[in-house]
Order: sequence, then structure tokens, then C-alpha cells
Amino acid sequence: MKVTGARFVGAAATPGSEPPAGPPEVALAGRSNVGKSSLLNALLGRRGLARTSRTPGRTRQLNFFEVNERFRLVDLPGYGFAVGPEADRLAWGPLVEGYLRDRPTLRGVVVIVEAGRGLEAEEDQLLEYLAALRRPVAVVATKMDKLRQAEVRRALDAFRHRLGDAVPLVAFSARTGEGRDALWRLVIGWTRA
Repeated sequence: MKVTGARFVGAAATPGSEPPAGPPEVALAGRSNVGKSSLLNALLGRRGLARTSRTPGRTRQLNFFEVNERFRLVDLPGYGFAVGPEADRLAWGPLVEGYLRDRPTLRGVVVIVEAGRGLEAEEDQLLEYLAALRRPVAVVATKMDKLRQAEVRRALDAFRHRLGDAVPLVAFSARTGEGRDALWRLVIGWTRA
């Protein structure tokens, strides 16, 4: 997909403070150190639109980005290793769960997982929660360029074994662009439905 326009349209740090519902939305969820911001920047072809940091866990709110004035990508706070006061981290649960449960314009959720780590308990819980909500979901395995070819095969086989055929899987590298077109096809399919 050709991105002709991408802009930050707002953020929400507390439930109910999201920008007004408008165009269809696709959420990006994942651990704090899986490369969500790098994926978002690579997907949009806009370096620095989503801030990247050497310290994981810097995203503390829902960040809304409008694409081509047709749909939004929503960067969710990372889970797992996150920085900040404990009270802030505890507040993210209701913020994210409420958004995933109640947002009328949410069309799908991309669960981002570092390929070398694979699916862990938190991803399993998130996938179960999304299945219970009947939200469309896909898993994106990031940082593929950091694995040797044999490791890539093993990692993708492990993902497919755990996910089965019901959940789409995309191998992705922000550095090489691998998986960008496949991920766009999923996003476009959700936002046109």
C-alpha cells in the first residue's frame, strides 16, 4: 500500500480520553521491547513518527495515527517490562482492556512478538482475551533479520504449531521491509470490512 499521509491525531492516558471514534482502527499490541514503534515507522514509511527508545516501556498511552485519511493505527502501551511508577502501570490495564473491549471502530488487533522469543504466557492471555471479544487478530513475528536461516524456520514452525490456521502469521523485519506488504494486506482487509 502507498502511504500518502500519516499523522499523529491524539493520545489517551486514561479510559474515555481517546480521540472521538471516526475511521476504522487497527491496534498494535505487544511486549515493551518487541519493536512496535519501529514496525509502525517502517509500515508508514515515516521515520520518527512513532518514537523509538533504547529503553523499553516508554509508551504509556494509546497513540492514534491516521493513515491516508482513511483509517487509524493505534499503538498500545507495551506489556511486560515497562518503566514508570507502579500506579501508572496498573492504570494501563483498564485503559487497554477498555479500548479493546469497547471501541466501536476497532477492526482488528496485530499482536507483535519478537521472533526469537516466541509466544509466552502474556501473548497467550492476550490472544484468549481477543478471541473472547471476537476481535480479528494476527500475529507479527518481528526482528526476523536478527535470526539465522535455520532459526527462522524453527521460529516460524513454533508459531504455526501454537497458533494453528485460525490466526494469520506475518514474518516481519523493520530493517529489511520483509513482511510489510503482507501486513498491509491484513490491515486493509480489516479496515474495508
